[in-house]
Amino acid sequence: MKRILTVAILFCLATLAQAQLLDYKTIEEIVKNERTYFNDIVELFINDDPYIDVDDIALVYYGQAFLPTYAPGKDANEKKMREYFNEDNYPKVYEMAKTILEYNPANLDALFYAWISSKTLGKSEDEYLSYVNKHQEIIGMIRTYGDGRSSRTPFRIISPEDQKHVMFSLNIEDEIARDLDTESLCNIILVNPTREFQARRMYFDISLYLNHVSK
Repeated sequence: MKRILTVAILFCLATLAQAQLLDYKTIEEIVKNERTYFNDIVELFINDDPYIDVDDIALVYYGQAFLPTYAPGKDANEKKMREYFNEDNYPKVYEMAKTILEYNPANLDALFYAWISSKTLGKSEDEYLSYVNKHQEIIGMIRTYGDGRSSRTPFRIISPEDQKHVMFSLNIEDEIARDLDTESLCNIILVNPTREFQARRMYFDISLYLNHVSK
């Protein structure tokens, strides 16, 4: 029993320590001052490199927030993609998702819709699985750097749209209510606990989004 408790404590400490290591400032500096290195990592991600690690995926995902193309909630292609999906127009969904991924390969919505539409349209298994793997790698990375249980260890996302992807991964389909903590810049979402997420409140750090829209 003592050994089990020790392992559990070490796991919690490791999760907290890793969450504290996610430094937006360092990511911004790499994107702006070491663009060749950043582009190389992005290329590895695009090509499904088997040796890419969680820090690389974090750089690819959060790095999008420091590029000129970062426009959460304002991308006309994303709006069209969702409209086509609601119309069950999967060829157009696929087309729009592919277009978005050309300038933002870590866009969770685009990866998800590319995943669904490519499967529906009977595209190759390699292509379909590439979208699935990228989507799941990003979700896994977000959950590695935070457990979403407090404003100290939130799930860090670059767009409020990404909240639903993390929630679905934890078997949470609906939110009861939400509030914005203006001090921590976290969305606090009230949910029904699941086996995968045994808490009432889920914290999402949306500071990158809020700082961008306030400029």
